[in-house]
Amino acid sequence: MKNDKTLYIKQLEDNLAEQSEIKEKLLKMPKGHVNVLYRNKKGYYYLTYRDGKKIRNDYLGPVGKEDLSEIFKKLNEREDLKRKLRSLKLEEKTLKKLVGRRRKNVQTGN
Repeated sequence: MKNDKTLYIKQLEDNLAEQSEIKEKLLKMPKGHVNVLYRNKKGYYYLTYRDGKKIRNDYLGPVGKEDLSEIFKKLNEREDLKRKLRSLKLEEKTLKKLVGRRRKNVQTGN
């Protein structure tokens, strides 16, 4: 029983370390999504995201521009990391239940 708890504690610490790594990566990636806005019957790509309470639109280029694949790749990677972070948080919740709530020396980061 004691050995199981130490195993769970180790898994919980690894989980929290991986969560912090993912959060660091997310801070460096662009957030939001790409919109196409039309003006004078021409389409233009804009990166739309929230900055505090304001919604920002950053110009990326005209529709048909090929070098936008990098930003689409980063946005998709960001979504994958967010999914991974959600699953790690669920795993953290179950590990905390297995370890017990009285355990004080495990850093939760909250």
